[in-house]
Amino acid sequence: MSDDFDFVPRLGKIRSQGKVKTQLKRLKRVVAKGRLGTRGRQSLAPGAVRHAGRGKVQAALAGHWSNQRARRVIVKVHIARAGPTGMASFTKHVAYIRREGAGREGERGKLYDRSVDEADAKSFNERASEDRRQFRLIVSPEDAERMKDLTRFTREFMSQVEKDLGRRLDWVAANHHDTAQPHVHIVIRGGNARNGELLIDRKYITHGFRARAQELVTLELGQRRLREMAAARSNEAEREALTAIDHDIARSLTDGRYTPESERGGLSRFDGAVVNRRLRFLRTLDLAKRQEDGRWAMQQGWQDTLRALGRRGDVIRSLANLEGRNIGASRLHVLPRDLGSAGEILGRLSATFPGDELRNGTTALIEGLDGRVWSIEMTEQEAVQLPKPGGIVSVGRGVVEPKPADRTIAAIAERNGGVYSDDLHSAVDPTSSPAFRLAHKRRLEALRRLGVVERNADGTWTVPNNFEERALKADATQQNLTINVRSWLPLEELIERHAETWLDRLDQKELAGATGPLVVELRTSLQNRQVWLRREGYPLDANGKLTNEAVIGLKIAEWESAVAKESKRTGMAVVEITNGSDFRGRYSYNIELAQGRFAVIKGTDGFVLAKVSNVHRRWLGQDISLRQSGRNTQWQTVRTRLDR
Repeated sequence: MSDDFDFVPRLGKIRSQGKVKTQLKRLKRVVAKGRLGTRGRQSLAPGAVRHAGRGKVQAALAGHWSNQRARRVIVKVHIARAGPTGMASFTKHVAYIRREGAGREGERGKLYDRSVDEADAKSFNERASEDRRQFRLIVSPEDAERMKDLTRFTREFMSQVEKDLGRRLDWVAANHHDTAQPHVHIVIRGGNARNGELLIDRKYITHGFRARAQELVTLELGQRRLREMAAARSNEAEREALTAIDHDIARSLTDGRYTPESERGGLSRFDGAVVNRRLRFLRTLDLAKRQEDGRWAMQQGWQDTLRALGRRGDVIRSLANLEGRNIGASRLHVLPRDLGSAGEILGRLSATFPGDELRNGTTALIEGLDGRVWSIEMTEQEAVQLPKPGGIVSVGRGVVEPKPADRTIAAIAERNGGVYSDDLHSAVDPTSSPAFRLAHKRRLEALRRLGVVERNADGTWTVPNNFEERALKADATQQNLTINVRSWLPLEELIERHAETWLDRLDQKELAGATGPLVVELRTSLQNRQVWLRREGYPLDANGKLTNEAVIGLKIAEWESAVAKESKRTGMAVVEITNGSDFRGRYSYNIELAQGRFAVIKGTDGFVLAKVSNVHRRWLGQDISLRQSGRNTQWQTVRTRLDR
């Protein structure tokens, strides 16, 4: 008998229909209680997301839409809120899904919607200009290459989602073929208070989207055959990434140890064999160790290590698409968010490419002085601080100090068998105020979201023995990176440049003990730079450093060269802002000098070169006002449009 037809008739007693009727009654009650809209509910604070929104009933039925043999679809969802960057972040994400190289033949990604094959991104962004949130989806069918038309699938999928939510949605999408797995990016407007906000139930976000996608893919390609399911499961056994098998292992751990299925039971013969293969593979990675009693002891942080290995594999595949980059996979290391023992990384920015696709993240490759190439995930706010590839940067974090609240929580939990509560805190410290204890509970809630502690049903908290250590590590992962640009220009442009460069300021102590390829290149560049300076007549001291007189002369020379170049480019004269005066113009673009990054601001009577900070970058393309106060230049946006 074919494995596509598993029904086997069996004789038995005619069963009562009472149980079926009871289940139908329960289902009717669920449907009767569910509401697709939000009428009659109290309003929430701006930006807040309700625990229940549209799609609650449909999410409850999601288990009936799919089954074990349904086609697998990965659906990732991110709710982006209009934060400090506001509309800029929304617009940037729409631009990202349309980026070059995303198409099937390496062309630009094509934006489409429910009816138009080439949607207008500008029009969509204008409609979303006052939205409070944006729903971002990545829908990746496992068998996407076998599907006839991803665009048609997306339209059918969104049509079904609209039926589930009981509302017409304003959305755009783009198909991406730049990875091994074709996938679809979908952007849905979240709306605003005036036009009606879109609120989606959490369970629909976590289950409903995926179930609907699986349903459509299964209808097109048919159910998975048993041998397909077995092959997919077997292929995961030796992957250098976190897999579904690892999640199964993690759920079955007791005190960090896994008991084989022969003793524990509950697994099929095939699944048991796959898990054993996976454990033996993890042993080769030093992530699991077989004990004398037959159980497996898992290495601390083994899941994080597998996630890092998975990211490393993604980076290697991305490197294959970067022309002219000679970066071997053996030199590649994933930089942890807490930096760990890596400390500060000083090196050359080799390349950047998309990282976290839902959050406009960026993966940066930094060739360090230690000879390793560090891959680090950066947020949108961190990535804007980077120079162009070739620039020199240092990446690090500030020192994370232990919090006094953590010491208090750990002490109370240690005295009470690993449990903390408000009552226990009050018993230990009767003088503590309710507000003081509330601050400790808020700290615990923040750490709960990071997986450090657990909140119990009775309102108490389960605190691990190594609580302070884990809390400190969690804080380190949440801390923003400190990015310091040492040189906005690549090394090859610094050797014969009439400017004070990073090479001129380089401390030889930073090269001491370093032996990587970049160090060799740096020493050669430094020697060539000094030879050129002497040939051009710039005085050097006994240590080979520029004199103060030479530094001033080089800065003036670079500034005059930049002014002349931009005057020719704009057809305008430069305007010098005196103390107490102001200037109005359009922030048009940036230029990079050895002295730093400068904004070109064009007014009606000329242009100004102004030093750019990370705060100012968000005003690119806007009308602004500059006012000189001593040595400081004050920036301010201009709401009214300037005449040209």
